[in-house]
Amino acid sequence: MGGEYIYGIFSTVWYVILCEIFTETFVGKSVRKKWNYIWIVIWCILNYGITIILKKQLFLKSLIVILIGSIVLYLYFKQDYIKMLVLACLYQGCNFVVDYTVLNLMIKIFPTLIQQTLSETLIASMLGLVSQVIIFCFVMALRKFFLKEWGEVLSSKDWMYFSIFPFFTIISITLIVMNFEIIQNRKQGNVLLCIALGLVVMNLLVFYLIRGILEREKQIQEDKLFKARVENETKMYHSISENYDKQCKREHEYKNQLSCIVALTREGKIQELSRYIEKFDQEINNKINSIDTNNVIVNAILNSKYQETRRKNILFIVKINDLSELHIEDEDIVVILSNLLNNAIEACEQCEKKYIKLKFIQNEKETIISVANSHNNNFRMQDGKYQTSKVVVGEKHGIGIENIKETVEKYKGDCVIRHNDKEFCFSILIKNEESNYIK
Repeated sequence: MGGEYIYGIFSTVWYVILCEIFTETFVGKSVRKKWNYIWIVIWCILNYGITIILKKQLFLKSLIVILIGSIVLYLYFKQDYIKMLVLACLYQGCNFVVDYTVLNLMIKIFPTLIQQTLSETLIASMLGLVSQVIIFCFVMALRKFFLKEWGEVLSSKDWMYFSIFPFFTIISITLIVMNFEIIQNRKQGNVLLCIALGLVVMNLLVFYLIRGILEREKQIQEDKLFKARVENETKMYHSISENYDKQCKREHEYKNQLSCIVALTREGKIQELSRYIEKFDQEINNKINSIDTNNVIVNAILNSKYQETRRKNILFIVKINDLSELHIEDEDIVVILSNLLNNAIEACEQCEKKYIKLKFIQNEKETIISVANSHNNNFRMQDGKYQTSKVVVGEKHGIGIENIKETVEKYKGDCVIRHNDKEFCFSILIKNEESNYIK
């Protein structure tokens, strides 16, 4: 009797966990919040209660289990309810098919074994465990084909090693079932059932171990790409700042050129004057920096984006002051300012009315960075995060708003996002306290 209750609780929890993994394969991971796990616990309790109450009403029990599962999946993953209902039905259908197939195979292979009275319940539990391990293998196969990190990061050799354990579990439980006739009492049967349960649990633990390793590996690769991009952009802006210094040194050359223009004008040499002006006109338009904040990196970023907005016919409105005492590291300035302006420019490209308003002010108490831009509803919310609707091929698009927030948090700053039908605004406030500056 004790083994029956143990198996009932275990099979309910196993069903719920595998259903969550099955759904995650198709819709992606949910946002990890503490109350999300409460839904899983409630799901397990409800499923177990329904299983006990409607034990002999298979169809009604299955229907209620599907409805409860679809509702909890909807609350857990925050996805379309119809999609959750379909996935819950598919998973329940997989369980029916596998259970039916395993039971019929065992009856054909061991026709007399199922008729034993002493171990009837234990044998049913063992067959249920075999079915659950097979379903686990099916879900893992789906992850290999539908999830990029599982299909690409894990090689065929890795998958072969991974498949050894569930295969060993199925063989072991089958051998236990084959030798049930030598069991002398129910206590021995319960011990064997607990051993089988332990083998099944080990499969799940191996899965979570591999998933954790893959997540850490993915995060490490993203961090490397992120740091490499920031370093490259920082070097680029340092190069731009060097060009700015060179341009400052050439100011006296422009004065000489103006003197030459004045001389040609006085002498009435119109054709020579026209050729001379055309020669330097393009260079002046493309290379002269127009923004000076007394900060090398900020100057490089703003002047670079200013030239880009001119080429793309975007109105760029800037309000700045002296940033010579800015207490933000160069790499972090690149992450914040460059990414915000890149996002703003991309949004403006899809608008009829194109404008960007930048406010970058520092005083004794605080630093304020605000970027507002016109948009054409080219973003959406997913899992509480802003996602671009722009189709991107290859690597993940942009550094991302979340990385900007993380960088601001480094300085104990705050971020505020506001938007309406016409304008999107990202504002940052960082207190200029010595304790907030982290090297």
